[in-house]
This record gives sequence, structure tokens and C-alpha cells, in this order.
Amino acid sequence: MNDVSASFPVSREHVHAFRRTIFSPERTYRLAADGLQWRDDGAAGAVAYGDIVAVDEYKSKVWGALAAELPRRFDYVLYCRDGARIFLNSTHVVRFRVAENRAASCMAFVTELKARIAAANPNVKVFNKLSWSYRLAMAAGRAWYSVGHLLFKLIRRLDIDRTANFAGWALRRIGPRLRGHRTARLNLTAAYPDKSAAEIERILAGMWDNVGRLGVEYVNLDRLIGPDPNAGRMIVPDKTLQTLVRLRDDGRPSVFFTSHLATYEVGAIWGKRNGLDLAILYNALDFGPLSEELLAMRRQCMGRLIASGPDLPWKVREAMKEGLHLTLFVDRHQHQGVEVTFFGRRCKANPIAARFARLFECPVHGFRAVRLPDNRIAIEFTDDIQMPRGPDGKIDVAAGTQTITDVVEGWIRERPEQWLWLQRRWR
Repeated sequence: MNDVSASFPVSREHVHAFRRTIFSPERTYRLAADGLQWRDDGAAGAVAYGDIVAVDEYKSKVWGALAAELPRRFDYVLYCRDGARIFLNSTHVVRFRVAENRAASCMAFVTELKARIAAANPNVKVFNKLSWSYRLAMAAGRAWYSVGHLLFKLIRRLDIDRTANFAGWALRRIGPRLRGHRTARLNLTAAYPDKSAAEIERILAGMWDNVGRLGVEYVNLDRLIGPDPNAGRMIVPDKTLQTLVRLRDDGRPSVFFTSHLATYEVGAIWGKRNGLDLAILYNALDFGPLSEELLAMRRQCMGRLIASGPDLPWKVREAMKEGLHLTLFVDRHQHQGVEVTFFGRRCKANPIAARFARLFECPVHGFRAVRLPDNRIAIEFTDDIQMPRGPDGKIDVAAGTQTITDVVEGWIRERPEQWLWLQRRWR
């Protein structure tokens, strides 16, 4: 290890800076021609690439608010010939319990650094390890997955209605003590600035009741609808059934959008049971071993599922060419979506519904589930949505996405207690 007193050049190609703890200064690392250099407020140093004899790569668990953005991180420890160690972290500690994601610069920096070390020292040892926090998180996850799987089996043995009633009652009492309650309250207060605190709490209680019932219904998706899909617990207006029959039999594709209202998955099941061929977009489940069972159940009772991924547009296009009806949620945050106004606030929305409606010049319909007393569920289709068009006569994707968002907002305003206010819709 050699002290370096000279200043760094003004610009470098590979740079990574971070603060490891609240007690340490922010340190900037740079890749020079002959070695790794660093500097902070109090000192500077350098080590030749050939003097780095080992690199440990640790997969670590991210805690706190940053976990939603960065569920895991990779940290590095460099071992030098003189016994010194150099730490490179992918998160920057801003203050106590507040961290910043710097994984992108860290990964690019370390990739180049390892290449230079290997060129200077072909005998360098590289190890991939799991940190104690990650091993602990994995063990806890396995335990939770096991408990969840047992609970899944138990709930499927019980009466659906009685269990849903109990779950709704229990979540009304437990939900307000959970971390997501604060997020839901903030969302509701921003969406309804004129509502009193008492009214906000009433809606939140109804939301938790809905969440409890939804959990029971979700593990019984294949059993919610009886032999007659338009009877029993299902309440289907004649207009909705007529719309479904028309779309089912016209031989053309269409676009359906829905939202996380009430028992939101049941609409796709009801459509399939009435002969409507759907291509359903979904995000992969993250429930450990239980994920495969839930996915198999959804495939069996819903139809063709298309997972999110880089090839999604091509799969959707092929499905619609076959005459299938694209079905997707439109009330979640979409990082690369288009800007829309939702409850008077700007946010990003998924434009894929409007894009494929434009591509295929096909009808666009919304459908929703409505929770009714005595565990009944109503399925409602909208009329054909009149999508706004641009000067070229084709559907305007941005304006069309706003039109769809307006429909969803109207649904939520009718029954705000049946929507999942827990999600971070506005960012």
C-alpha cells in the first residue's frame, strides 16, 4: 500500500464513490493506468493492480426503504499483498437508516477493475460468497414459504365463505398495525383531500377487510366459480354477458383492461369459463415453492399467461394475431410508461393497452369485479371505449392511456375501500 499525495486528474473513465457507514467519510475510487486510487476528505492512497491477490464478492440483503428498489446488492472486498483490505460497496449511506442505490456505478467499476487485476496478476483468486445478512434472510424466507405453503393447504380445506369472513375480520384489526397502513393513509389523504380523518379510516378498514377476503379467494381461484359461471356467487348483468358473447364470437382480437379492485383475478376466470380466449399479462410470483402451484392454478383456470419480459411485445402480438383478447392491469406504476393524471396527481402508466389497440385497430373494454354482500361478486364490462385519435386517424397512445386511467379512477371513486391503496402508485 502506498500513500498518494498528488491530486487526481480532473476526469476519469471509471469512478465509484460511496460512504460505507454513518461514521466514515465518503470515499471516491478511480482506476488509474497502473493501479486503484482513492481519496476522501482526510487521506488518499493507491495500490497496484498486481498487488491485489484476492477479490471476495458478497451478495448482501438490503434493508429499509431501499429494499423495494434494490432487493439485493453486491459488495466487494479486495485483499492486498501487505494484508490490507479495501471495501467497495454498492450502496451509499446518506444518514442513519437512509441509503442510496449506487449499484450501477459499482458494478461497472468492479467489472473493469477485475479485468485489470487479472491482467496484472493472473493468479488472483475470486470468491463469490453470501453475507450473513443474506443467509439469514434466505433462512427466514424458507421458513415463511413453508408456513405459507401449509397455510395454503389448510385454507383450501376450509369453507371459502366462512374463511373469507374470518380473514376480513382479522385484517380489519391487524392491518392498521402493519407498515403498509401508513402508505395507504398517505395515498388516500392525497387522493381525497376533502375527506375527514374519520372517513379516511373507514375506507382503510374496508380496504383491509377486502385484503383479508382476497387472500382466501386467491388460493381458491379455481373454486370460486361453480358449474354455471353466471350463477351462484357470480352476479352478471345481461349487458355484460351480451358484450362477452359478441366479443367471443366476432373472430377479432380486443383489449381488456382491469384494476386491482375487489377479487380482481376472477374476471379472467369468468371470461374463460364463458369461452373467451384471453392472453393475460402477469408478473412472476415470488412465493418460493408455492409460486409454481399458484401459477399452475392460474394457467388451468384463466388460459394463456404471458410473463413480463423483453419478449413480451412479440408474444402479445402473436396471441392477438390468433384472435386472443389481451388482458392486463393498468393501475400499477410503470417506470418507463407514459405520464397520466390519476386522482389529480401525475404518475406513470403502462401504455401497452393503447399501443396494441392502435396496432390492431380493435375494440377496447374495461372490466372489473365488484364485491357485494354475502361474498357475492359482480362482473361488469364497460361499453366499447372511444379511444382518442391523432391527426393521422390512429389511436393516440398517450391520450388513450389517459382515457383508460380515467375509467379506472371512476371505478375506484365508486368503491374506494375495494382498491389496494397499499401500492406506491405515485412516485
